Amino acid sequence: MDLMCHEKRSASLVTLPDDLVFMEILVRLPVKYLVRCKCVSTYWRARIEDGDFVREHRDRSSASRPSLLIIPRNVGEGDREEFDDDISFYILGPGQEPDTFEDKVELMCEKACPPELVEGITNFIYPTHCDGLVAIATGTDQVFLCNPATQEFVALPLGTPDVDIDNMRPPSAAIGFDLSQKQYVIARYFYRRRCFDESTGKLDYDIGHEVFTLGDNSWSWKPTVDPPHAIGHTRPVCTGDVIYWGCDHMEDPLPSSLMRFSLQYKTFDLVPCPPGFAYNSAIEHLADLNGKLCYVNLTTSENTFDVWQLADDGTLWLPRCRIDPDDCLDSVAFGSVAFLPLLTAGGRMLTMVSDDEQRLYWCDERSGDVEEVVDLEEDIDLEGWDDSDYCIHHIVPYRESLISITNCRV
Repeated sequence: MDLMCHEKRSASLVTLPDDLVFMEILVRLPVKYLVRCKCVSTYWRARIEDGDFVREHRDRSSASRPSLLIIPRNVGEGDREEFDDDISFYILGPGQEPDTFEDKVELMCEKACPPELVEGITNFIYPTHCDGLVAIATGTDQVFLCNPATQEFVALPLGTPDVDIDNMRPPSAAIGFDLSQKQYVIARYFYRRRCFDESTGKLDYDIGHEVFTLGDNSWSWKPTVDPPHAIGHTRPVCTGDVIYWGCDHMEDPLPSSLMRFSLQYKTFDLVPCPPGFAYNSAIEHLADLNGKLCYVNLTTSENTFDVWQLADDGTLWLPRCRIDPDDCLDSVAFGSVAFLPLLTAGGRMLTMVSDDEQRLYWCDERSGDVEEVVDLEEDIDLEGWDDSDYCIHHIVPYRESLISITNCRV
């Protein structure tokens, strides 16, 4: 009897090895709980901030179903060029069932503009996401970087001044990951000169390009080779370790190619444009769908959308699917608005459609059928957000991480 009691007491005193506690148990927790765990002791803080732990947590997060990060901004008449004192990040998490999302949107963080930036943050922004880090291109030369899960929000140093800033040309920056150097890189373009030459009827310009690398002790932008063409309004897309930029529609002759910037080599090359590519269309967009560069364009019938995918060799565009909302929705309204693919799951494509309102739809890639998921204006309540003016919801697929902006360890 005494022996049995002794064995029970001994079993209760058994402790788990540290590697098991951190790399098998704690690493599975959401970031908000890990932030609390760092308060347990200096040792726990050091282990959770260690590069191996951060990488393992990031990789597990990358393999999970993505959430949707929502960044609302007021963009009514006159608001486009206005500034605000803060910026909010909301999260719409995946639901219990496949291809569903939670009913409630949660405020992840609300950050005030750093006090040294007197004007604030422009209402006109464009966000890009990579491994929990969100780069915010603005209507000025200022670029912000945020990790909403850890609440870290940083104004990056000003880059080279853009002489064409008055034309409000964002998106002018995008974030990606250099696989060779294991570094997060923000790429940005700027114009040294940009004007329309009336005598020749052509765009006269001098364009530059620079990068900001997290973990680089210089904490500064560094120049790269110049882009081979003028860059226009097409949304930049990062897939793998390359960023794709669209050419400016005013360049003559208009290049029949997209520019591809390598984060590894810091150089540009060209890839052919997809069929029917429109450089400045509000309807047609480039998108990263599960690591593949895709392009969606309105067909000649003006009520269906063709989705093209760039082949792995980077030289040929292949038809991926056709989305036809004829039998499901008011195709006239659906076909006359912005159509932005966000992600794919289970053979369906989640797409944001914008006109006077913004809605999310699941589009079946095989049948082309369309099913409304949520009306962003009517179905969600952004607690603490004043949307008295016209509000646009910037949405990016999102997976949280512990990656630090100022102390990056990957």
